Amino acid sequence: MDFREVIEKRHTTRQFTNEEVTREQIERIIEAGIKAPSFDHKRKWDFIVVTDKEAKEKALATVEPLNCVIDIPKDPVQEMIKIAFPKQKTMFQEAPCLLLPVFKRSELIKGENMTRSTMDIAEMWCVIENIFLAATNEGLSCAMRIPHNDQPREVLNAVGCPENYHVLCMIGIGHAAPEAEYPPQVYPELKNCVHWDKW
Repeated sequence: MDFREVIEKRHTTRQFTNEEVTREQIERIIEAGIKAPSFDHKRKWDFIVVTDKEAKEKALATVEPLNCVIDIPKDPVQEMIKIAFPKQKTMFQEAPCLLLPVFKRSELIKGENMTRSTMDIAEMWCVIENIFLAATNEGLSCAMRIPHNDQPREVLNAVGCPENYHVLCMIGIGHAAPEAEYPPQVYPELKNCVHWDKW
């Protein structure tokens, strides 16, 4: 698969088959994540891979579907909500692999160095995008949920992660189910969002 094809095929999947994802595939995906840019070149990231069903259920104990009251969607955002909200737990239960990319969060908590804190978050999103693209290149799909309120710490406690780590998102990795639903995507036209030399 060439790079342009990977970009075009990458999308969020919320229904998976029970087909196995191999350890080698997961390691290649994480290896791609590790190649993301790092401000200080230290790449202080760790990755918690959860494939055991009981361990996954423990990690997902506080994750619940989100409330959706949309009956007939009126736009792509509402279509996404109707598809995604009810599957906020099942998509991880179905995915053979739950991946938690984590980073040390001491600066984020102390707030002493806002620039460093922002860089930590920016770096981690680069890691996450590399993971999504690498999974696509492997013929796999990903689901993502950004945990909120106390969920980040609850999920990490469930897998024994030390207190000074933070997780920005949970990633489910697996083979997309044939019946998986995808909302229509809306992309801006280049002429409407690119400004050459000045606004």
